[in-house]
Amino acid sequence: MKTPIFEDNKKVLFLNDTTEWYHFGCTATSTAIKEEVVKLGYNLTSVPITETYKFSSFPTSYTEFTKLSNFEEFSKANRKIIELIQSHDIVLMNGEGTLHGVRPAPTSLLYIAYVAKTFLKKHVEIINHSAYPQDNLSLDNLDVINLYKLVYQAIDFSAIREPVSLSLMQQLSIKCTESFDCMPLYIQNHYKPHRIKDNNTLLIAGSAAWLHLNILSNDRGNIEEFEQGLSQFIAYIDEMAKRGYKIEFLYGAQGFPSKDDREFIAFVEPRLSCKWSVVTAKSLDEWLGFIEKAALLVSGRFHHSIAAACLGTPFIALNSNTPKIEGLLRSLDHTNVINYEDNNLLIKLLNISEEIRQQSKPEVRLEELCNKAMQNFVSLKELMLLLTNKENQQTEKNNFWESFINKASSALQPYEKGKSL
Repeated sequence: MKTPIFEDNKKVLFLNDTTEWYHFGCTATSTAIKEEVVKLGYNLTSVPITETYKFSSFPTSYTEFTKLSNFEEFSKANRKIIELIQSHDIVLMNGEGTLHGVRPAPTSLLYIAYVAKTFLKKHVEIINHSAYPQDNLSLDNLDVINLYKLVYQAIDFSAIREPVSLSLMQQLSIKCTESFDCMPLYIQNHYKPHRIKDNNTLLIAGSAAWLHLNILSNDRGNIEEFEQGLSQFIAYIDEMAKRGYKIEFLYGAQGFPSKDDREFIAFVEPRLSCKWSVVTAKSLDEWLGFIEKAALLVSGRFHHSIAAACLGTPFIALNSNTPKIEGLLRSLDHTNVINYEDNNLLIKLLNISEEIRQQSKPEVRLEELCNKAMQNFVSLKELMLLLTNKENQQTEKNNFWESFINKASSALQPYEKGKSL
């Protein structure tokens, strides 16, 4: 009998799959994660983010997380996800930029991670993510801090994708591994660079700074709070157009495109003096192509900036809804992030743009970033090695007994033959 007996230990449930969500950078990173997990030899089942957004009846404080009665109530209201967890061996959560604060989306994911480990006794990992318990660098709200500590100290492994978040979690005595976002792995494995630059294209992308939106709802964002900064940003776009740049805004997603991008377009477009184009990418590779060919990218987007670094496109990074952009820039040894609220935003953007224009082409960081991204999978790799060794030991044991029985049977054959005569 040579069939491995540990096959069932290789079932991975991948939660918060962003393949069809928000923008194509999310598509790239989730695609890469799924491919790497399958390469390791696991059987993978994926649960999209549109489903994780539907979780209900979850507790919202660290004391309530630990109560069996709350778990039973959650299980009744969310029977499908509980059955999925029970039928798998490993829960792998794609945190990305979701795990900040205690709004419903992060709290529900944290609760799932906690109960999968403590009540359902599964191996649980949170990878490919930034974590900011209070949305910023503060650690003074004990209720929030204790909730995050409860979860992260319970699970088996966490991989943080940028050093600012890593440092913050380490201050909470949480053991975590520094990694990087998995999007570079998609570029390395699938994208074929065109190596064509349009030296007159200024590519604009939005920011999650005014987000706090559920894409599945009809809520509006808080973009008006950034009106002063955006007025300077609009003046920057107009000035760059006067200097001969073709202005393009990058939009598009495989599914559920970002509402904050639509708000940004609706706010900016009527206030521009110049003409710009909203370019809608129809595929992930087309999205990467727009970034690759641009002379300059100006964005408050995490994945857009990573794509630029991987493809050799100069970029200016604006702030987002957490300090994750600062963490990304530190990973890339890049200049500091610029805030939309900066009173000198226009001057700073123009000065940096001119500096970039006069500089040589930036270094392509793809291989380095891919190596860091692979740190997301070190625990799964070690676990697979352990399972494989157990399988091999069991196979050797089965082979030994099979050989022993065959030899014993052969030795008994003359005796049995004589006895029959």
